[in-house]
Amino acid sequence: MINWSEHDMRVSRTELKKAHERLQDLSVPLSELSKKQMKKLPVSEYFLDELTALADITSATAKKRQIKRVGKLISEENRHELVDALFRTRFSPEQVAKIEAWTSRLNIHDEGTMKQFCKQYKMAERNSIYQLLLWIEYAKHMNDDELLAESEQDLISYIKEVAMLTQMND
Repeated sequence: MINWSEHDMRVSRTELKKAHERLQDLSVPLSELSKKQMKKLPVSEYFLDELTALADITSATAKKRQIKRVGKLISEENRHELVDALFRTRFSPEQVAKIEAWTSRLNIHDEGTMKQFCKQYKMAERNSIYQLLLWIEYAKHMNDDELLAESEQDLISYIKEVAMLTQMND
């Protein structure tokens, strides 16, 4: 049983920074999509223009600057839909099913499964997973269906993000 009086349920600046860096890192595979795939993304025209500009940049300095810009813009789009769309372009349906199965396997009280997930997906961090699972438990404790849905979606997106980032770094 979790003693909620011992937990400060504010998201730490470190976790916010890590989330921003993950989105920024996803700018690279987004820019590598074909123009046809880019047009299918659930994003605004403005975002699509910035992403297309990133794909066309050859200068390393300018590319780095545009990657940061696109990473910041991801947070202004529907992040979950965008991450899902990119995720489905990078993995086969069988891989998608295996990766998405982690959503139901991860549990705040099962340290072994969290370690196993982090071992399989090198870009995952145990503390980040724990925080996401803690929010799910907190939402259940508070009987807040809206917070629960948001927290579960955050976990799903995190799993997809680290799977893609691990794939990129292998």
